Amino acid sequence: MKKLTTFCASATLLASLLTATAHAEQFVAADNTIETNLCMAITENDSYNLRRTMREYRIGLRVVQNELSCNNMSTDQFISKHGLDNSAHSLRFDMNTETHIKDLSASANNLTILVSGS
Repeated sequence: MKKLTTFCASATLLASLLTATAHAEQFVAADNTIETNLCMAITENDSYNLRRTMREYRIGLRVVQNELSCNNMSTDQFISKHGLDNSAHSLRFDMNTETHIKDLSASANNLTILVSGS
C-alpha cells in the first residue's frame, strides 16, 4: 500500500512538472547567423552552453554585453524581459537593480518567440 501511495505521488509530481514546462516560452532561431546563435545560447539559460558558444565563435564578454542585440533589444533588456537569470549571471548583469511586474496569468499560454540577432 505504501508503494502505491509513493507511486501515485510521484506520478502526480511528474504530471505537474510536465504541465509547467509545457507553458514555457519557446524560442526559435530566425536564421543561422553568429548573432542569432549567440542569442539562442542566451535563451537556453545555461551558463556553460553560453560560454561554450562564445568560445566557439571567439566572441568576448564585452561584445556580447555592449554590442549584441537580440530582437532589436540590448542583451540586458532581452534577458530581463524573458527572465533568463542564469544567462544574466553568466554575462555579469545585475538584474536586482530593476523592478519588473510580470503578469503570471499572461504566461499561462504556450508562446513561441522568433529570435534574431544583430
